[in-house]
Amino acid sequence: MFKNHIKLAYRNLVKNKMLSLINLTGLTLGLACIMTLVFVVYAYYNADGFIEQEEEVYYLKTFTTSGHDYAQTPHPLLAKIKASCPDIVAATHSFGWNVPWLSYKDVEIQEETTNYVEPDFLKVYTLPLKYGDPDTALQNKYDVVLTSTVSEKFFGDTNPVGKTIISNDTLSLKVAGVLEPLSPYSSLRISVLLSTELLADNVAFKEYADWGNTFSGSFLRLRPDTDIQKLEGQILDLAKQNYTDPTQVKTIKLMPYTGFREDMVPIAKIIIKGSIAIIGFVLLIVLVNLLNLNSSVMYDRTKQLAVRKILGSNKISIVQQFCIENGILVFISLISSSILFFLVLLPEVNKNFGGDFGDISLRMPKDYPFILYYVGLGAFIALVVGIIPTLRYISLPIATAIKGKIDAAKNNFIVRNAFITLQFTLAILFICVAIVLNRQIDFMQDAPVGYTQENIVAAKINLAYKNPETAESKFSVILDKLKTNPAVLDFSTTQMVPSTYFRSYTLLVDTETNRELRIRYANTDAHYLKTLDISVPFGRDFKDELSATESNSIIINNKAMKAFGWTNLHNKRLNYKGSSESYKVVGVTEDFHYQDMQNPIEPLVHFYKGKQRLGSNNYLMLKIVPGKEKQVLQELEKDFAQIESRRNFEHELLAVKVNSQYDLLKGILKTVNFVAFFTILISCLGMFGLISLIAKKRVKEIGIRKVLGASIAKILMLLSKDFIVLVVLASCIAIPLGWWVMNNWLQSFAYSISITWWMLALSGLLALLIVSITVGIQSVKAALANPVKSLRTE
Repeated sequence: MFKNHIKLAYRNLVKNKMLSLINLTGLTLGLACIMTLVFVVYAYYNADGFIEQEEEVYYLKTFTTSGHDYAQTPHPLLAKIKASCPDIVAATHSFGWNVPWLSYKDVEIQEETTNYVEPDFLKVYTLPLKYGDPDTALQNKYDVVLTSTVSEKFFGDTNPVGKTIISNDTLSLKVAGVLEPLSPYSSLRISVLLSTELLADNVAFKEYADWGNTFSGSFLRLRPDTDIQKLEGQILDLAKQNYTDPTQVKTIKLMPYTGFREDMVPIAKIIIKGSIAIIGFVLLIVLVNLLNLNSSVMYDRTKQLAVRKILGSNKISIVQQFCIENGILVFISLISSSILFFLVLLPEVNKNFGGDFGDISLRMPKDYPFILYYVGLGAFIALVVGIIPTLRYISLPIATAIKGKIDAAKNNFIVRNAFITLQFTLAILFICVAIVLNRQIDFMQDAPVGYTQENIVAAKINLAYKNPETAESKFSVILDKLKTNPAVLDFSTTQMVPSTYFRSYTLLVDTETNRELRIRYANTDAHYLKTLDISVPFGRDFKDELSATESNSIIINNKAMKAFGWTNLHNKRLNYKGSSESYKVVGVTEDFHYQDMQNPIEPLVHFYKGKQRLGSNNYLMLKIVPGKEKQVLQELEKDFAQIESRRNFEHELLAVKVNSQYDLLKGILKTVNFVAFFTILISCLGMFGLISLIAKKRVKEIGIRKVLGASIAKILMLLSKDFIVLVVLASCIAIPLGWWVMNNWLQSFAYSISITWWMLALSGLLALLIVSITVGIQSVKAALANPVKSLRTE
């Protein structure tokens, strides 16, 4: 019997080639989109599956009296907590201090995600080791734990435990373990783990790791029955007893580690929740589309159902027949969509989001649950679209069905029209989101930023030089050549450029009023503001000729000036909290957007760090005569090639660098565009199939109308007016909903556009135009048919 069902299903699919092709195309596109988004969500939520009893892991988060919060605490606090609180099973710091170069034989690499941790790190996170013993790894000062990726760069596929690698050409480290591969979506972004004991002799670290500086992440594993509020009270008491200025701390919270990723990268939560919503929308559209088409086909197959019932088929057998028929389509679609997923969509996801979340890949031994989910989804779709339309007609009396006069037709049309309206409501909503998001990105990229971007090049100069003294000497020669080069209008050696400002804050105090301000700080030279054409309306810029005393001079921005309540700079001095050394405020810059426009301009202070030099600066920023960029940069590349370094000389136009801040948003926009395109395409495929079936049913009516003198335009209107009305209705629902969704979302931006009527109207008009073309093509074809042939049709 099953074999007979397969044969009948195959014959029906071949007989209705166009409808089968429409269903197959819509299913393939929809399932490919769903597969991609489901895998992203699956990979995200399973990324930290290696952490046993993750609900017992917490991290410390500081809340200040000034309203700020951050997931760091002073470094000595964790040791005090471990010594005072018995509820703690294990605890560790995890922070980046420096990024050493590691070498083994001829291989030398530097991993940006190098973290300093305590021996308890592997007890807090229960990371699986590929090689080594988690109970002994990191127990010694000179132990190092590598990820499998880093280990393979040094040692290939061999076990490296016990082997020695060299840090910064001087320090010997013993490999104590190799981690199993971690998901790139994991909350842990690590490549190399080093012991915090290595920093015990570091002078800069010892000066900074006191009770007055907040920079260290603290992570704890607690006993299951721990009273969290009581423990938080104990931690706050320790802070009040030991902090340099305990009045700055409102509270210190124990935050569940399950929310750490969203806390560190808030947009990740938006992306994942948005992906889940899109999965639901696309699945709904796919189901609605298939139900519409299958219901219309079932209306024409009632006689076939009646004949089968006369010949002895029961209801279960008929339902099985249609489920198998749809199952074949779904099976072919699963294979086609998988090919589209692997070859096109997954690489596109990694291209758009890989820089922020890491590239993901499907590995069968580990990710088989995802494959089972996907196959299960296909089975669910086949059952839904096979059973629901069949049940509507299977219970009809045989006499009624054999005549083809079905009173349920009107109800069928109502349900069909409701489904079509729902489809296009979702499609128009996606178009609306895409238009508003595109306008917001354009606005942020084109808005005035308060400095010059044109003809400015940012070149990286922190190239890990093998001989720093020689590099400094040769760099001085490069600077002298730049000073005499007529193609170079100005240049600056600086710690940062716009879009790369560190999240480094300090507490400065007005020496007259004792008003305190938490302010972001950065170091620069006397040419930084000139190179970027940043105006200084109050006071002056830094001056190299005053370098002997200029080290005690600072320049703040207008936001900082307002925060201190100043109207002029007369005798204005600031000093660090608790320090007697003060800095003279010599200038105030106009507020400029040193970070992306998703964030507001914050108070900012620049410290003078001497004349142009290599030092600890990260960038050489050049303002070049238009058209001379290639010549200047080629010469610079040759000069830097003469300095031995571990990194290559790289440069980038400042405008490109600034716009790259919005790459993640552009990735979201691409995803929305893809989904909007798929949604419209799937909906239009369904519309195309429906209008074809309707034209087929009304072929004699159309023939009679043409014989009686009806024009092609009138027949076109006859067939398409109902669909046009439904799209207009969908627009009336989707446009207000789109405005509400996007208006709420834009509130998260410090600087945003105002949603205007044309953005919303355009989404409806685009959908209407696409539907009109789709319906029009099939309607014109029906209207142009020979009425003689139409009237002969049985």
